[in-house]
Amino acid sequence: MGVSVFPAASAASKTRYAETLTSGTSWTVPAGVTYVNALLVGGGGGGGGCGGGTASLSSSPGSPGSSIESNVATTPGASIAYAIGGGGTGGTTTTSGSAGGSTTFTGATTATGGNGGHKTDITGATGSVSYANNGGQNSSTQGGGGGSGGVGGAGFIRLEYFI
Repeated sequence: MGVSVFPAASAASKTRYAETLTSGTSWTVPAGVTYVNALLVGGGGGGGGCGGGTASLSSSPGSPGSSIESNVATTPGASIAYAIGGGGTGGTTTTSGSAGGSTTFTGATTATGGNGGHKTDITGATGSVSYANNGGQNSSTQGGGGGSGGVGGAGFIRLEYFI
């Protein structure tokens, strides 16, 4: 991930603000803000399901969502539309996990969701919300009944700006 560079401050005493958006559909630009650094993270893919059987089996975990960082020119008071990518659903005993949703922020590049894990023949854990790894956990079994894969972690948007 690259280092973001903001336009030079005209006054030496600007204050840094940071917000994390995890729900909603629009953000209002605060007074005095003409640029915002936006980190977008797509939803993680759901883990693959496991069909069970007599052998030790394991499906694949979901992939984390991509992360993209952009500097976006803004107009104070404007409303900026965005969407948070949901985590993919975990696979069942007969299916693979689904892909996570894409995260968007108007004026920035889209962060795509991660791929779902593949099914193989015990329930996985829910993916954590982290841009390093938000994919759903895989399902595995030591014989007997199979299980569902974990749900992928939801995406988010991290905004940073100076006033």
